[in-house]
Amino acid sequence: MRHVEIIRILKKLRPDSPMVEFLAELDHLQFADTRAENHKRIHGLLSFTTVVYSKDFPLLELQALSFARFVDPDQVGSIRVIMNDVDEPALRAMVEPILASYGPLRPKVEVLSGDDVLLAPGQCARRSISDRILVENRYRIPGARKGGWRGNNGYRTQQVLKLGSARAASTENIVILDTKNLFLRPFQEAEFFSDSGAARIPFIGVKSDYHRRWLEQSFDALGASIPETDGIQTTNFATPYPVRRSLILDLLQEINARHGSVQSLFASRRRPSEFMLLNAFCLKSEAGFAPWFEPSGNTSIGLWPSFSGQKLTDELSRLDDPETLTLGLHNRALYKLPADIRNRVFHELESRGICDRSIAEAALNRTAALTGQVEVGG
Repeated sequence: MRHVEIIRILKKLRPDSPMVEFLAELDHLQFADTRAENHKRIHGLLSFTTVVYSKDFPLLELQALSFARFVDPDQVGSIRVIMNDVDEPALRAMVEPILASYGPLRPKVEVLSGDDVLLAPGQCARRSISDRILVENRYRIPGARKGGWRGNNGYRTQQVLKLGSARAASTENIVILDTKNLFLRPFQEAEFFSDSGAARIPFIGVKSDYHRRWLEQSFDALGASIPETDGIQTTNFATPYPVRRSLILDLLQEINARHGSVQSLFASRRRPSEFMLLNAFCLKSEAGFAPWFEPSGNTSIGLWPSFSGQKLTDELSRLDDPETLTLGLHNRALYKLPADIRNRVFHELESRGICDRSIAEAALNRTAALTGQVEVGG
Protein backbone atom coordinates (compact mmCIF):
# COMPACT_ATOMS: atom_id res chain seq x y z
CA MET A 1 0.00 0.00 0.00
CA ARG A 2 1.41 3.41 -0.96
CA HIS A 3 1.98 6.05 1.70
CA VAL A 4 -0.67 8.30 0.17
CA GLU A 5 -3.33 5.62 0.76
CA ILE A 6 -2.23 5.17 4.39
CA ILE A 7 -2.36 8.94 4.85
CA ARG A 8 -5.91 9.07 3.51
CA ILE A 9 -7.03 6.37 5.98
CA LEU A 10 -5.25 8.00 8.95
CA LYS A 11 -6.80 11.37 8.16
CA LYS A 12 -10.21 9.82 8.49
CA LEU A 13 -9.45 7.88 11.70
CA ARG A 14 -6.96 10.18 13.48
CA PRO A 15 -6.60 13.51 11.64
CA ASP A 16 -4.32 14.98 14.34
CA SER A 17 -1.86 12.08 14.38
CA PRO A 18 1.79 13.16 13.85
CA MET A 19 2.11 10.04 11.72
CA VAL A 20 0.07 11.79 9.02
CA GLU A 21 2.64 14.57 8.69
CA PHE A 22 5.53 12.09 8.81
CA LEU A 23 4.13 9.88 6.07
CA ALA A 24 3.23 12.88 3.93
CA GLU A 25 6.84 14.07 4.07
CA LEU A 26 8.10 10.55 3.36
CA ASP A 27 5.83 10.28 0.33
CA HIS A 28 7.04 13.65 -0.93
CA LEU A 29 10.67 12.55 -0.63
CA GLN A 30 9.94 9.22 -2.30
CA PHE A 31 8.21 11.00 -5.18
CA ALA A 32 11.15 13.40 -5.53
CA ASP A 33 13.60 10.49 -5.59
CA THR A 34 11.55 8.70 -8.24
CA ARG A 35 11.35 11.85 -10.34
CA ALA A 36 15.09 12.39 -10.01
CA GLU A 37 15.78 8.79 -10.99
CA ASN A 38 13.52 9.11 -14.05
CA HIS A 39 15.28 12.35 -15.02
CA LYS A 40 18.66 10.64 -14.60
CA ARG A 41 17.47 7.72 -16.72
CA ILE A 42 16.42 10.02 -19.55
CA HIS A 43 19.08 12.71 -19.19
CA GLY A 44 22.08 10.62 -18.23
CA LEU A 45 25.05 9.53 -20.23
CA LEU A 46 25.06 8.87 -23.96
CA SER A 47 25.65 5.46 -25.51
CA PHE A 48 27.21 5.33 -28.98
CA THR A 49 26.98 2.52 -31.53
CA THR A 50 29.00 1.98 -34.70
CA VAL A 51 28.52 -1.00 -37.02
CA VAL A 52 31.76 -1.90 -38.82
CA TYR A 53 32.67 -4.35 -41.55
CA SER A 54 35.85 -5.48 -43.26
CA LYS A 55 35.67 -3.01 -46.15
CA ASP A 56 35.26 0.16 -44.13
CA PHE A 57 37.03 -0.58 -40.84
CA PRO A 58 39.98 1.83 -41.52
CA LEU A 59 37.53 4.74 -41.17
CA LEU A 60 36.95 3.70 -37.57
CA GLU A 61 40.38 5.10 -36.70
CA LEU A 62 39.36 8.60 -37.80
CA GLN A 63 36.10 8.36 -35.88
CA ALA A 64 37.96 7.17 -32.79
CA LEU A 65 40.41 10.07 -33.05
CA SER A 66 37.51 12.52 -33.26
CA PHE A 67 35.99 10.94 -30.14
CA ALA A 68 39.30 11.33 -28.32
CA ARG A 69 39.59 14.95 -29.43
CA PHE A 70 36.08 16.22 -28.68
CA VAL A 71 34.04 13.86 -26.50
CA ASP A 72 34.31 14.13 -22.72
CA PRO A 73 34.45 10.67 -21.08
CA ASP A 74 31.99 11.96 -18.48
CA GLN A 75 29.40 12.27 -21.28
CA VAL A 76 29.68 8.65 -22.36
CA GLY A 77 28.09 5.53 -20.92
CA SER A 78 29.32 3.13 -23.57
CA ILE A 79 30.71 2.89 -27.09
CA ARG A 80 29.77 -0.35 -28.86
CA VAL A 81 31.60 -1.34 -32.04
CA ILE A 82 29.50 -4.10 -33.58
CA MET A 83 30.96 -6.33 -36.26
CA ASN A 84 28.96 -7.01 -39.42
CA ASP A 85 31.13 -9.51 -41.22
CA VAL A 86 31.12 -13.13 -42.30
CA ASP A 87 34.64 -13.50 -40.85
CA GLU A 88 34.40 -11.90 -37.43
CA PRO A 89 37.71 -13.22 -36.03
CA ALA A 90 39.62 -11.62 -38.92
CA LEU A 91 37.73 -8.35 -38.56
CA ARG A 92 38.26 -8.27 -34.80
CA ALA A 93 42.00 -8.70 -35.33
CA MET A 94 41.97 -5.63 -37.60
CA VAL A 95 39.76 -3.53 -35.32
CA GLU A 96 41.46 -4.19 -31.99
CA PRO A 97 44.64 -2.18 -32.81
CA ILE A 98 42.47 0.83 -33.68
CA LEU A 99 40.86 1.01 -30.25
CA ALA A 100 43.81 2.84 -28.67
CA SER A 101 42.83 5.82 -30.86
CA TYR A 102 39.84 6.42 -28.56
CA GLY A 103 42.32 7.76 -26.02
CA PRO A 104 40.72 8.35 -22.60
CA LEU A 105 37.48 6.79 -23.88
CA ARG A 106 39.13 3.41 -24.51
CA PRO A 107 37.76 1.83 -21.29
CA LYS A 108 34.22 2.61 -22.50
CA VAL A 109 34.69 0.82 -25.85
CA GLU A 110 33.64 -2.78 -26.44
CA VAL A 111 33.77 -4.75 -29.69
CA LEU A 112 30.76 -7.04 -30.05
CA SER A 113 29.83 -9.88 -32.34
CA GLY A 114 26.58 -9.71 -34.26
CA ASP A 115 25.55 -12.75 -32.23
CA ASP A 116 25.79 -10.67 -29.04
CA VAL A 117 22.88 -8.46 -30.09
CA LEU A 118 20.86 -10.87 -32.25
CA LEU A 119 21.19 -14.41 -30.90
CA ALA A 120 21.69 -14.08 -27.15
CA PRO A 121 19.04 -15.73 -24.94
CA GLY A 122 15.70 -13.95 -25.14
CA GLN A 123 16.53 -11.94 -28.25
CA CYS A 124 14.42 -14.07 -30.60
CA ALA A 125 10.78 -14.97 -30.06
CA ARG A 126 11.21 -17.98 -32.31
CA ARG A 127 13.79 -19.38 -34.72
CA SER A 128 12.29 -21.35 -37.57
CA ILE A 129 14.15 -24.09 -39.39
CA SER A 130 14.45 -21.82 -42.43
CA ASP A 131 15.90 -19.04 -40.25
CA ARG A 132 18.44 -21.41 -38.76
CA ILE A 133 19.51 -22.58 -42.21
CA LEU A 134 19.16 -19.47 -44.40
CA VAL A 135 19.99 -16.75 -41.86
CA GLU A 136 22.08 -18.16 -39.03
CA ASN A 137 24.03 -20.62 -41.17
CA ARG A 138 24.02 -18.87 -44.53
CA TYR A 139 27.81 -18.75 -44.46
CA ARG A 140 27.80 -22.53 -44.88
CA ILE A 141 25.80 -22.46 -48.15
CA PRO A 142 27.97 -22.35 -51.31
CA GLY A 143 26.82 -19.63 -53.68
CA ALA A 144 24.57 -18.00 -51.08
CA ARG A 145 27.28 -16.76 -48.71
CA LYS A 146 27.56 -12.96 -48.60
CA GLY A 147 29.94 -10.66 -46.76
CA GLY A 148 27.77 -9.63 -43.81
CA TRP A 149 26.98 -11.19 -40.43
CA ARG A 150 26.83 -15.00 -40.72
CA GLY A 151 27.05 -14.74 -44.50
CA ASN A 152 24.01 -12.52 -45.00
CA ASN A 153 23.63 -9.41 -47.15
CA GLY A 154 25.84 -6.78 -45.53
CA TYR A 155 23.59 -3.80 -46.30
CA ARG A 156 20.52 -5.37 -44.73
CA THR A 157 22.34 -6.84 -41.75
CA GLN A 158 23.85 -3.43 -41.04
CA GLN A 159 20.30 -2.19 -40.48
CA VAL A 160 19.47 -5.21 -38.35
CA LEU A 161 22.53 -4.64 -36.18
CA LYS A 162 21.78 -0.95 -35.70
CA LEU A 163 18.44 -1.90 -34.18
CA GLY A 164 19.88 -4.83 -32.26
CA SER A 165 22.60 -2.61 -30.82
CA ALA A 166 20.06 -1.10 -28.41
CA ARG A 167 20.19 -4.36 -26.47
CA ALA A 168 23.85 -3.70 -25.65
CA ALA A 169 23.60 0.04 -24.89
CA SER A 170 24.29 0.96 -21.29
CA THR A 171 22.02 4.03 -21.18
CA GLU A 172 18.62 5.20 -22.38
CA ASN A 173 19.93 7.79 -24.83
CA ILE A 174 21.70 6.32 -27.85
CA VAL A 175 23.46 7.89 -30.82
CA ILE A 176 23.82 5.53 -33.80
CA LEU A 177 26.82 6.25 -36.02
CA ASP A 178 28.34 4.96 -39.23
CA THR A 179 32.10 4.51 -39.38
CA LYS A 180 32.36 7.51 -41.71
CA ASN A 181 30.99 9.97 -39.09
CA LEU A 182 33.59 12.26 -37.51
CA PHE A 183 32.96 14.78 -34.74
CA LEU A 184 34.17 18.28 -35.57
CA ARG A 185 33.71 20.01 -32.21
CA PRO A 186 32.61 19.39 -28.62
CA PHE A 187 28.89 19.06 -27.93
CA GLN A 188 26.36 18.83 -25.14
CA GLU A 189 23.74 16.14 -24.63
CA ALA A 190 21.05 18.76 -25.32
CA GLU A 191 22.11 18.85 -28.97
CA PHE A 192 20.89 15.26 -29.30
CA PHE A 193 18.09 15.05 -26.70
CA SER A 194 15.62 17.63 -25.40
CA ASP A 195 14.64 18.22 -21.77
CA SER A 196 11.56 16.06 -22.34
CA GLY A 197 13.75 13.15 -23.44
CA ALA A 198 12.81 13.35 -27.13
CA ALA A 199 15.63 12.79 -29.61
CA ARG A 200 16.38 15.96 -31.56
CA ILE A 201 16.70 15.19 -35.27
CA PRO A 202 15.92 16.83 -38.64
CA PHE A 203 12.54 15.96 -40.17
CA ILE A 204 12.01 15.66 -43.91
CA GLY A 205 9.12 15.14 -46.29
CA VAL A 206 8.61 11.88 -48.16
CA LYS A 207 9.82 12.99 -51.59
CA SER A 208 11.88 10.16 -53.08
CA ASP A 209 10.57 6.81 -54.24
CA TYR A 210 12.98 4.87 -52.04
CA HIS A 211 11.96 6.87 -48.94
CA ARG A 212 8.30 6.15 -49.73
CA ARG A 213 8.97 2.44 -50.28
CA TRP A 214 10.92 2.14 -47.03
CA LEU A 215 8.11 3.79 -45.08
CA GLU A 216 5.33 1.80 -46.74
CA GLN A 217 7.21 -1.47 -46.30
CA SER A 218 7.82 -0.58 -42.65
CA PHE A 219 4.12 0.02 -42.00
CA ASP A 220 3.36 -3.29 -43.70
CA ALA A 221 5.96 -5.14 -41.62
CA LEU A 222 4.26 -3.85 -38.46
CA GLY A 223 0.80 -4.89 -39.62
CA ALA A 224 -0.40 -1.29 -39.90
CA SER A 225 -2.46 0.24 -42.67
CA ILE A 226 -0.34 2.26 -45.06
CA PRO A 227 -1.27 5.97 -44.95
CA GLU A 228 -1.04 8.49 -47.74
CA THR A 229 2.61 9.51 -47.55
CA ASP A 230 2.49 12.81 -49.46
CA GLY A 231 1.82 14.91 -46.36
CA ILE A 232 3.92 12.91 -43.92
CA GLN A 233 7.10 14.18 -42.33
CA THR A 234 9.56 11.63 -40.96
CA THR A 235 12.90 11.80 -39.27
CA ASN A 236 15.80 11.80 -41.66
CA PHE A 237 17.61 8.52 -42.20
CA ALA A 238 21.20 9.67 -41.91
CA THR A 239 23.67 9.25 -39.09
CA PRO A 240 24.29 10.43 -36.43
CA TYR A 241 20.83 9.16 -35.44
CA PRO A 242 19.85 9.89 -31.83
CA VAL A 243 17.15 7.60 -30.43
CA ARG A 244 15.83 6.35 -27.12
CA ARG A 245 16.78 2.79 -26.21
CA SER A 246 13.29 2.02 -24.89
CA LEU A 247 11.75 2.93 -28.26
CA ILE A 248 13.98 0.49 -30.13
CA LEU A 249 13.35 -2.25 -27.57
CA ASP A 250 9.57 -1.76 -27.89
CA LEU A 251 9.90 -1.94 -31.68
CA LEU A 252 12.02 -5.10 -31.47
CA GLN A 253 9.44 -6.69 -29.19
CA GLU A 254 6.70 -6.11 -31.77
CA ILE A 255 8.92 -7.32 -34.61
CA ASN A 256 9.70 -10.48 -32.64
CA ALA A 257 6.00 -11.10 -32.04
CA ARG A 258 5.21 -10.75 -35.74
CA HIS A 259 8.32 -12.19 -37.41
CA GLY A 260 10.24 -14.15 -34.79
CA SER A 261 13.28 -11.87 -34.91
CA VAL A 262 14.49 -8.69 -36.56
CA GLN A 263 16.99 -10.67 -38.66
CA SER A 264 14.16 -12.88 -39.94
CA LEU A 265 12.20 -9.79 -41.02
CA PHE A 266 15.14 -8.34 -42.96
CA ALA A 267 15.90 -11.71 -44.54
CA SER A 268 12.35 -11.88 -45.92
CA ARG A 269 11.04 -10.36 -49.15
CA ARG A 270 9.93 -7.26 -47.28
CA ARG A 271 12.15 -4.20 -47.65
CA PRO A 272 11.66 -1.88 -44.68
CA SER A 273 14.53 0.20 -43.32
CA GLU A 274 15.70 0.40 -39.75
CA PHE A 275 14.91 4.08 -39.29
CA MET A 276 11.58 4.00 -41.14
CA LEU A 277 10.51 1.10 -38.92
CA LEU A 278 11.03 3.44 -35.97
CA ASN A 279 8.99 6.10 -37.74
CA ALA A 280 6.17 3.72 -38.65
CA PHE A 281 6.11 2.40 -35.08
CA CYS A 282 5.65 5.95 -33.77
CA LEU A 283 3.15 7.02 -36.42
CA LYS A 284 0.83 4.07 -35.86
CA SER A 285 0.62 4.82 -32.13
CA GLU A 286 -1.76 7.35 -30.59
CA ALA A 287 1.09 9.39 -29.13
CA GLY A 288 2.88 9.72 -32.47
CA PHE A 289 6.35 11.23 -32.51
CA ALA A 290 5.96 13.50 -29.48
CA PRO A 291 7.42 11.25 -26.75
CA TRP A 292 10.32 10.12 -28.89
CA PHE A 293 11.43 12.68 -31.50
CA GLU A 294 11.31 16.41 -32.06
CA PRO A 295 12.50 18.37 -35.12
CA SER A 296 15.85 20.11 -35.05
CA GLY A 297 18.24 21.77 -37.46
CA ASN A 298 20.74 19.79 -39.49
CA THR A 299 24.26 20.04 -38.09
CA SER A 300 25.74 17.13 -40.05
CA ILE A 301 27.59 17.21 -43.35
CA GLY A 302 26.88 14.15 -45.44
CA LEU A 303 29.01 13.32 -48.47
CA TRP A 304 27.39 10.67 -50.65
CA PRO A 305 28.96 9.04 -53.72
CA SER A 306 25.82 9.88 -55.71
CA PHE A 307 26.38 13.64 -55.21
CA SER A 308 27.70 15.69 -58.09
CA GLY A 309 31.01 17.47 -57.66
CA GLN A 310 29.16 20.76 -57.15
CA LYS A 311 26.83 19.25 -54.55
CA LEU A 312 29.82 17.88 -52.65
CA THR A 313 31.51 21.28 -52.78
CA ASP A 314 28.34 22.97 -51.50
CA GLU A 315 28.09 20.51 -48.63
CA LEU A 316 31.69 21.09 -47.62
CA SER A 317 31.11 24.85 -47.52
CA ARG A 318 29.18 24.12 -44.31
CA LEU A 319 32.53 23.53 -42.63
CA ASP A 320 32.53 27.30 -42.17
CA ASP A 321 29.38 27.07 -40.02
CA PRO A 322 30.35 26.83 -36.33
CA GLU A 323 27.16 24.85 -35.66
CA THR A 324 28.27 21.97 -37.88
CA LEU A 325 28.88 19.00 -35.60
CA THR A 326 29.79 16.00 -37.75
CA LEU A 327 31.28 15.17 -41.13
CA GLY A 328 30.43 12.02 -43.05
CA LEU A 329 33.80 11.30 -44.64
CA HIS A 330 32.94 8.73 -47.30
CA ASN A 331 36.01 7.87 -49.34
CA ARG A 332 33.98 7.11 -52.47
CA ALA A 333 32.63 10.65 -52.34
CA LEU A 334 35.90 12.31 -51.36
CA TYR A 335 37.86 11.04 -54.33
CA LYS A 336 35.42 12.87 -56.65
CA LEU A 337 36.38 16.23 -55.20
CA PRO A 338 38.84 18.56 -56.92
CA ALA A 339 42.26 18.54 -55.27
CA ASP A 340 41.78 21.97 -53.67
CA ILE A 341 38.52 20.97 -52.00
CA ARG A 342 40.01 17.66 -50.91
CA ASN A 343 42.90 19.56 -49.37
CA ARG A 344 40.36 21.65 -47.45
CA VAL A 345 39.03 18.50 -45.79
CA PHE A 346 42.48 17.38 -44.71
CA HIS A 347 43.29 20.89 -43.49
CA GLU A 348 40.12 20.90 -41.36
CA LEU A 349 41.05 17.61 -39.73
CA GLU A 350 44.50 18.97 -38.92
CA SER A 351 43.42 22.42 -37.76
CA ARG A 352 40.74 20.96 -35.48
CA GLY A 353 43.31 18.69 -33.87
CA ILE A 354 41.76 15.41 -35.01
CA CYS A 355 44.69 14.00 -36.96
CA ASP A 356 47.47 14.80 -39.42
CA ARG A 357 46.79 14.66 -43.14
CA SER A 358 48.99 11.58 -43.46
CA ILE A 359 46.80 9.63 -41.03
CA ALA A 360 43.57 10.65 -42.78
CA GLU A 361 44.94 9.84 -46.23
CA ALA A 362 46.24 6.48 -45.05
CA ALA A 363 42.85 5.51 -43.58
CA LEU A 364 40.96 6.64 -46.67
CA ASN A 365 43.36 4.94 -49.05
CA ARG A 366 43.18 1.68 -47.12
CA THR A 367 39.39 1.88 -47.38
CA ALA A 368 39.62 2.75 -51.08
CA ALA A 369 41.79 -0.31 -51.70
CA LEU A 370 39.30 -2.53 -49.88
CA THR A 371 36.35 -1.21 -51.89
CA GLY A 372 38.12 -1.08 -55.25
CA GLN A 373 38.17 2.73 -55.51
CA VAL A 374 41.00 5.04 -56.53
CA GLU A 375 43.25 6.58 -53.91
CA VAL A 376 42.34 9.97 -52.50
CA GLY A 377 45.81 11.56 -52.31
CA GLY A 378 47.17 14.12 -54.71
